[in-house]
Amino acid sequence: MAKEINKPKVVAYLGDSKLELATPLIVAGKEIKEIVIKEPKVKDLKAVSHIHNDLDKTVTLIANKSGFTIDEIEDFPTHIYMKLQGLVEPFLR
Repeated sequence: MAKEINKPKVVAYLGDSKLELATPLIVAGKEIKEIVIKEPKVKDLKAVSHIHNDLDKTVTLIANKSGFTIDEIEDFPTHIYMKLQGLVEPFLR
């Protein structure tokens, strides 16, 4: 029989994260008004675990979970990248 621990319950799904843009970002000729990062799963973290450079690891995870390519992410303005980094960083610790 498992021992019951008096700790808060954990939610099964945290949900996707969304970054809404005040002005559209042009990516591959399309206007982007929001960027959605799907909640990473363990397999997503495993897919980037071999990448030793933190910047490359973060860019790859953002690309994998947002639907943008790595090249597209690398062309994002730095301030947008930093916001996206903040959304995925807790999963990379």
